Amino acid sequence: MDSPSERKLVILYGSQTGYAEDAARRIGREAWRRHYAVQVAAMDHVERSLVFETEAAAILFVCSTTGQGDPPDNMRKLWRFLLRKTIPHDALRGKRVAVFGLGDSSYSGFNFAAKRLFRRLVQLGAVPLVPRGDGDDQHYLGVDGALDPWLQDLWTELERSYPLPRPIVPESVAPPPSADVALDGDIEMHGPGAPPEPPLTVAATLAESERITAQDHFQDVRRLRFETDDAVEWIPGDCAVLRPCNQARDVDAFLAAAGWTALADRRLRISGETVATWVPRTTTLRWLGTYYFDIGGVPRRSFFEMLRHFARTEAERERLCEFASTAGQDDLLTYCMRPRRTFTETLRDFRHTAPLPLEYAFDLVPPIAERSFSISSARGAVDLTVAVVTYKTMMRDARRGVCSTWLAQLKPGERVRMRFARGTMRPPPDPLTPAIMVGPGTGIAAFMAFMHQRCALAQSPNYLFFGCRSEHKDFYYRSTLERWCAAGSLHLFCAFSRGDPEKKVYVQHRIREQGALVWSLLDGRRACVYVSGNANKMPQDVRAAFVDVVAAHGARSADDAAEYVRAMERDGRYQEECWY
Repeated sequence: MDSPSERKLVILYGSQTGYAEDAARRIGREAWRRHYAVQVAAMDHVERSLVFETEAAAILFVCSTTGQGDPPDNMRKLWRFLLRKTIPHDALRGKRVAVFGLGDSSYSGFNFAAKRLFRRLVQLGAVPLVPRGDGDDQHYLGVDGALDPWLQDLWTELERSYPLPRPIVPESVAPPPSADVALDGDIEMHGPGAPPEPPLTVAATLAESERITAQDHFQDVRRLRFETDDAVEWIPGDCAVLRPCNQARDVDAFLAAAGWTALADRRLRISGETVATWVPRTTTLRWLGTYYFDIGGVPRRSFFEMLRHFARTEAERERLCEFASTAGQDDLLTYCMRPRRTFTETLRDFRHTAPLPLEYAFDLVPPIAERSFSISSARGAVDLTVAVVTYKTMMRDARRGVCSTWLAQLKPGERVRMRFARGTMRPPPDPLTPAIMVGPGTGIAAFMAFMHQRCALAQSPNYLFFGCRSEHKDFYYRSTLERWCAAGSLHLFCAFSRGDPEKKVYVQHRIREQGALVWSLLDGRRACVYVSGNANKMPQDVRAAFVDVVAAHGARSADDAAEYVRAMERDGRYQEECWY
């Protein structure tokens, strides 16, 4: 018979937006069905000694990649520890491990965090159970396209050493809830209650909220200025990180869809290691709906895997089972992902699952993810440049960005909590090194901070390729940019994509037009290039423009020009900070 330690799996995740955590918890549920004792936690939320001393059957690592191939925030401490030269070269000798990465192959740093982690574990003597898995958002099934077969191989390999003691628990049986949630008698607590104060955050007051697009422009973009209670230091390129809250009307709609309206203000008692430390252990469903649950998010496969257990009609159960299956992922993409259907709207469609069992609240709806915004100021007050996200899909109601909508409705004097995080871009260390900045749309945010600092310190030359739709509608910070140009601190090249109805002009076109200048800066003065903005196609198009410039003006082949830009990236002279 296997000893308790032999049938234990430790599953550690590094997750920036919640997807890696979701995958790790899914693996944990599948391990439970195979009768393993399971521990699932963020890498930085466990003692580092666990990795070296555990007698578990295996340690499974699940991690995403952020920035330019960087590890997520909640695995950085462990990663830095693993890199210490003082660790014996055989510190993990014989430890059985497996690594699965989540990424997007359209990024040059695809799954870098998982690749480097896997390589380091092997260097320290760990024994891989299976080859590293590389989940790819570009796969038509998303990361599940790689995760499903990787898990199949993992279970097969584990069962060679640890045969199943009993049959696998059927999928029709719900796993135990991850937290203890129960009503505390008939006591009521009216109103949403005080907002949370997560660790490492500071209080800030909104001082200004200024629209920086024309009133008749289709998109509302704001410059928001916050003043922090405590003195906080940051440097250009850093980010302010906020966790939004849901609007009251959206909370009411979610509570109704979940069948929790009558319980919304009843006092709950909560316990469990999986619940974030900043969540009150005595609270209400209304508080959770306002400050914790991502009710405006789009449900993932794991939601349907859990929800199917609570369906009260056969028709709904069958449909939920289909969405939870590998074969049903195309249908789930059509039903949920493409139209951006929310948790609330999904629960309305499956109304016979309500009321949802309270004890599974934390297993059904994930927490609201933090949002990062490049800081647009260099010192003093914290300026953010925020586009208010709203768009139409096949759904009746327009889709709204949770965080940008929340920020836009704040009034001066209202309070928020924020923390500060290192961004992926840094100004040139040498003040005489030219900076070539490419920032279409709100990608200009970080470069405003760059320019405020470099102008204050008389650091130049500075070149900015800025793009927007119209010179008269969404030319952000125009007066400030023109003032810097007049002072000789900035060389500005603008691309107005809708300025000429016959031809759309983007920043990559301006880069090619200025090819001789750009090449002289890259080759003659070792300029640093910074690219910031929407990650959809822009980063690839901009990189292609720089490759073309190197080929045309540096007299190099296309392959050599591409390698030149890759070498710049390795040297820290080509940096990107892009987002979807």
